Amino acid sequence: MLNVTRWPALAVIALAGLSAVALAFISVNLFAIAMANFDFIQRHGLVALREGALVQLLQLTGTGLVALTCYLVFKICEAELVFRYFRWAGRVEAGMTGRRQLRFRRERKDKT
Repeated sequence: MLNVTRWPALAVIALAGLSAVALAFISVNLFAIAMANFDFIQRHGLVALREGALVQLLQLTGTGLVALTCYLVFKICEAELVFRYFRWAGRVEAGMTGRRQLRFRRERKDKT
């Protein structure tokens, strides 16, 4: 799995940038093409499906899933960079969510 917590900050920034560029490139006109495909199927029915509209719809679905994956990678990188910033700024708990915050509180409690 993608464990960016051990990566240098510049590598995380680079991955976030690459995933944002990939998301932008992939999602250009994705919605417009999908709506045109649905319109083509609606107008021509079975003939459109025989001409490959269903295959194109499946390809568009796959492209949408790849775009979603790029978005999720970007958000993971963003969350990691925000956490690192808050840790650097000395406001550790402000940048934490969920399990990280609970683990930090337990560790801090054990130290005292």
